[in-house]
Amino acid sequence: MTTIETLMATDLVEAAPQETVADVTARMAKNKVGAVLINDGEQMVGLFSERDLAGRVIAAGLDPRKTAVADVATRDIVSIEASKPLRDVLALFREKRFRHLPVTREGKFVGILSTRDFLAHLVDGLEGFIENQKYASDVAEGVDPYDHIGGSYGR
Repeated sequence: MTTIETLMATDLVEAAPQETVADVTARMAKNKVGAVLINDGEQMVGLFSERDLAGRVIAAGLDPRKTAVADVATRDIVSIEASKPLRDVLALFREKRFRHLPVTREGKFVGILSTRDFLAHLVDGLEGFIENQKYASDVAEGVDPYDHIGGSYGR
């Protein structure tokens, strides 16, 4: 069984509550991530995402250079245990309409899983399954799946 731990990003991009939205979004862009964890010491106090930027900063007319990231971050954090199966994360993504989900191990935040990474894993698995089915079908029909030229190796 594949678990969330195998998919999550472990190079967390974090921010302190008092940092400005401008500074945090610049770091997000530099690291090519769509969300950061907001930590106050050892305690995670929020998650700031592109959606928060659009809805709580830009749409609200706030100045990103003067707004503390903690003031506009999502505070009610839902997370998932790293050992949980992928089916559980899919249920959370669908139910809560998240795009970024913090991952914990024994109560400590250890990573984040994005819908992009999750879907890439599903597509890779599906492509592998289809390729295996095509190979099995070719072999069952007597077709050499490695004969790409059509010469049947001199037959």
